[in-house]
Amino acid sequence: MTHLFVSLLLVAAPWIILFFTTRLLFHHSVYNSVPCWSDELSYWHEILSFSQKGFNFGYYTMNEATPHFFSFGSHGFGAVSVYALYATIFGWKAYSMVIANAFFLSLAFIVLTLLVKTTTRNLLFILLFSLTYVPIILFSTTSMTEWLNYSVLIIYFAMLYEYFKGRKNLLVFLLLFCTAISFIRIIYILLFLPIIIKRLNEFKSDSKLLVSLVLWVVFSGLLFVVNNLFVSPYPDSFLNDLFKSTGFIDFFTNFAVHFVQNLWNLINPVSENIIQVFQRYFVLFVCLYSLFKSRLIQSGFKKIEIEYFIVFLILFLFLLITIAAYDVFDWRDYRVLAPVTYGSVLFLILNHNTKVVIGVLSMNMIGLFLLFISPQVMESFNKDRYNKPLEDKLLTGIEYTAHPVTRFENTVVVGQFDTNTVLSIPAGIGISYCEELSDHLKSNYIYSTKKIKLSSYQLFDCNKTGFLYKKSSN
Repeated sequence: MTHLFVSLLLVAAPWIILFFTTRLLFHHSVYNSVPCWSDELSYWHEILSFSQKGFNFGYYTMNEATPHFFSFGSHGFGAVSVYALYATIFGWKAYSMVIANAFFLSLAFIVLTLLVKTTTRNLLFILLFSLTYVPIILFSTTSMTEWLNYSVLIIYFAMLYEYFKGRKNLLVFLLLFCTAISFIRIIYILLFLPIIIKRLNEFKSDSKLLVSLVLWVVFSGLLFVVNNLFVSPYPDSFLNDLFKSTGFIDFFTNFAVHFVQNLWNLINPVSENIIQVFQRYFVLFVCLYSLFKSRLIQSGFKKIEIEYFIVFLILFLFLLITIAAYDVFDWRDYRVLAPVTYGSVLFLILNHNTKVVIGVLSMNMIGLFLLFISPQVMESFNKDRYNKPLEDKLLTGIEYTAHPVTRFENTVVVGQFDTNTVLSIPAGIGISYCEELSDHLKSNYIYSTKKIKLSSYQLFDCNKTGFLYKKSSN
């Protein structure tokens, strides 16, 4: 009876966190929540279009840089597809993504409690860890995909735990699941590695391991290529700038400077606000602790504790790729590393390690204390989140074309990306953010807060908020 009660509490945990942050902390209803950051708005509107128009919607791009196939934005189609399925069933309102996130996280905990054969004590530890993990709390009220990432990692580590315990029938499901979630975040291709090395009782190189790693590299490369076919280019990224380097020396210099700067940001205690810095040290702590407990170095690579080695390997590679190919600032590394750290700790809890539980719960308490003395962080996450959006009738008048010659017919160029603008644009109309409005644009519409004069566009309508232009038919 106690086991069932704790299981139900775990399933209810996302809703408890959501109620606490919205109602008790900010004195609002979750139904007043609206997306307000550019990423949130982009996700929200793509989901609206995909759920109502299928694949037949306009481009979601920056500077009209389009993907090879379809018209998904720079976030790809993986996460958008999951939410679009939810939206198709339950509808899509301004607050829907917050509710969907809680739904997915509850669903993941249901899978965990049904799949994993563990003790009531372990479930209680997971519940306490989840309720006090600062990154989960911070993103609880947002329309970001963070909770979806927690959800898929909970399911992954639950399956991985059972697979390690001898349920070989989960192998196919694990491989398929890793393939699927790699389209949500491409870095999840790293999660194939624990499956590959599971068969090892000792860490040693042999021909089978080498072949497995080569196949993993090839398959991961294929997933990366396929994923990029459906992702619109993001011009403001490090990799985009890196591959514009002129010559090897320029390439190496840009890479080295970026790597060193990221590494310094990771260990610099004053590089960001205290919440981000603490999370970086939390990741490093779990990573180094797992390395020590794996006995990898102590045994000279001959006899290892495989569960700890798995956690070390995953966190180390996530850290390495984030430092080498992504960014360590402005919550970017936080968003990538916090979910996988949570999943890794969950995996260790399932393996009955009381010291790990005491350690991470103690660090969670420190994290909550730091959050308590840093109210500006929580306020920055919820600023403008409960303002009622204003419908802009100028934008609601944009006409959707059911059978366009090109997807640009159903695309509007905007020079600003705010809540009132994006939530007023009809379903199926893609949004391209452009820094410069010119006659070279291909989109059918341009929305500007200032009056402009272009030879290929004519004023379609205007009001006190801005001016809507439509491409000339000639």
